[in-house]
Order: sequence, then structure tokens, then C-alpha cells
Amino acid sequence: MSTINLLPDDYLQRRRQHRGNMICAVLFGVVIISICGAAVVSEQSTRRTRQVCDRMSASYADAAKLIDEVHQLEKQKANMLDKAKRSASLMERMPRSYLLAMLTNALPDGASLKSVRMAIQVVGEAETGKVKTKAAAVKASAAPKAPQLAVTLSITGKAATDVQVARFIARLAAHPLTQVVDLSYSKESRDPQDKGTREFQLSVILKPDADVLDAIRDEQPNEAPGKASAELSMGESR
Repeated sequence: MSTINLLPDDYLQRRRQHRGNMICAVLFGVVIISICGAAVVSEQSTRRTRQVCDRMSASYADAAKLIDEVHQLEKQKANMLDKAKRSASLMERMPRSYLLAMLTNALPDGASLKSVRMAIQVVGEAETGKVKTKAAAVKASAAPKAPQLAVTLSITGKAATDVQVARFIARLAAHPLTQVVDLSYSKESRDPQDKGTREFQLSVILKPDADVLDAIRDEQPNEAPGKASAELSMGESR
């Protein structure tokens, strides 16, 4: 059985055209909505990325400030340490009373001192070798070292014989504070009252890095037995 379409062809064509236009409009709307959604999502993503970049830039700026502050603190610390070293080097680490006691204890029986002169001179540290690399030279120039003090004693005294003078020199040379002990002269005294005695002069150079506290620590073990025997004798006398 055949179906007869009574609608005119123009109407059918317009209907198909209208349907196609509606489909195209719907597709166009879908494309426009998709493009707008993609643009919104991209804008939001760009905004978030920009915010993250701003936070990272702020964090880097804060970290750079902290690093600069740390560098400044390190420079201040280095300057303070250098000043402390220089101040410590200029302080009198060897009291004159101790030096006089050292000379008196080393003096043998029958000898005496006429005069003691002390000369202090600021000297730099001795160079141990040439700098081989440029980096080492820059490092050496950037870190100045504290100066050292050279203490020299000029001692004039009297002794009965040259043996006493030699004994005095040996005792001074064995002391932990002395570095060099030189005999300037030893001759017969010209004073009529001291006829038959020897007049001598010594030049004693102390160690630049010597400290009285170290010398006292070295002397304490030697003095301990004497103290113990003294306490024992006192206990027995009681």
C-alpha cells in the first residue's frame, strides 16, 4: 500500500530548511557557551597562577632580605671577633709582678738584680709561605689577623762568678714563657764596693703567644709535691 503525501514540495523544503537552521543555531549556541566557559576557566587559572607567582615573588623577596640580614650579621660578627682578637692581643697577658717573680725565683744564691727594663713592640705574624692561589690571597687579605706583642726584657745584675750567671741563664731558658735568652756581657764590676763580683746583662725575649695562666698550669704539677710535704710536716708538728 503506497503512501501519498499531499503536502506541497515548497512547504516541505521550507520545513527542512527551518529544521536545519534550528540545528545550526543550537550547535552555534553550544560552541559559544563552550568558548565562554573555556575563557572563564582559563581566566581563573591565569588569575590563580598570577596569585601563586605573586606569593612566590613575595617569598623570594623576604628570603633575599633574610639572606642580606644574615650576611650583615656575619660581617658584624667577623668585625667584632677581629676587634676582640686585637683587644685581647693588646691586653697585658703577662703581668709585670709575675715576670719579676719569675726573675727572682730563677736568680741563684749570691746573685742580685740591679735593673730590669721591659720593651713591648707590636709585630705582625710571620709568613709561613707564599700564597699559591688567587682565592687564597683574597681570603687572606679579607681576614686580617690580630697583631702580636713582642716583649723583651733587659736585665742587669751582679753575681759572684760566671757559674752563677750561667745558672741564671739556664733557669730562665727553661721557663715556659721565655723564647730566647742572650748574654749581652759579663765583666768584672768597676764599682769599688763590689770588687770581685761580676756584672752581667741579659736580653730575654718572651714568647709572643705565651700566657701566664698556661705557665701557672705547667708549674702546678711541680709544686704539688712540695705543698703535700709541707702539709704533711705541718700535720706532724701538730
